[in-house]
Amino acid sequence: MSALLPVAVLSATLVALFGIVLPLLLLGPVLASRTRPQPQQLMFAVVLLIPTVLIGSGFMAWWAIDWLRRYDVPAPELVGISLVAAAVIGLMAPLRLPGGNGPFWLKPLLGLASGVLVPMSIIWSLDAGLHEVAAVGIGVLVLAALVVLFRLVAKPLADRRQAKQARNSVRRFEGQLVDVTDAAWSLSSARGDANRIVLTYSGESGGKTVGAALMLKRDMEWVPKAKENEAAVFELAKGLNGQPTEAVLAQKQIGSPATLTMRIPGTTILSIRETVADSLSWVEFIGKLELVEADALLKRQFPEDAGKAK
Repeated sequence: MSALLPVAVLSATLVALFGIVLPLLLLGPVLASRTRPQPQQLMFAVVLLIPTVLIGSGFMAWWAIDWLRRYDVPAPELVGISLVAAAVIGLMAPLRLPGGNGPFWLKPLLGLASGVLVPMSIIWSLDAGLHEVAAVGIGVLVLAALVVLFRLVAKPLADRRQAKQARNSVRRFEGQLVDVTDAAWSLSSARGDANRIVLTYSGESGGKTVGAALMLKRDMEWVPKAKENEAAVFELAKGLNGQPTEAVLAQKQIGSPATLTMRIPGTTILSIRETVADSLSWVEFIGKLELVEADALLKRQFPEDAGKAK
């Protein structure tokens, strides 16, 4: 058990450096900017992150091997390299969370667990007299089991967090809300503040799973405007209030998702964006929409919370 201390310290140090400090240094300034990060900025940060992790992993492996030798750990080179590899894989392993909204501590915890349990399983296997190849095989199985376990745990945690965020965003918005009344459609996520909210729905159309993002924004000054080769103004025979209304259909280029924008009576404008090009029948989809209050939307989309205190 004496090897547990250096293994735990090495794993914690590696996770802190690669899982917290390094991403904050590279991505922090980009994400902290008030403007939306450009794809080029994110790509540049990722390009810097990959070689930094590779070079840093080499130094961490050298440190781990040197330290493990002092504790008379069997096959210190194998254990040190497996420690670094397992921790990095744990940090990088995708958990397939809906919308990417898992708890922020989940990935560092997986990296720490992998960095501790995988090398310890190899050490215990070697102490039991197994060959190094067999010990590495056991370490790989432990790593795979950890990733599967964390995926099973992450899904309900992410769903709960996403639902809580959606409820808070819906209650916070001060404009007119809209909901999709079709039972085949459900609310996937909701993000926003008092003046703007984006409701993302998923449903079925023609036997295929499609989606739509509804952006509601409080705006007194918006008027329908056409833009050459990009947006056209036309009149809907029946808007959300049952009366003819002007709308703007915008599409930056042929084959890209289109956006339909119209005014809801009052201070709110509604923009509906396809998640996949040519996946929505606009007239049919608008017919599924209904003006609702926050409580009615939450009761319909989160029936499991209907009986809970607000």
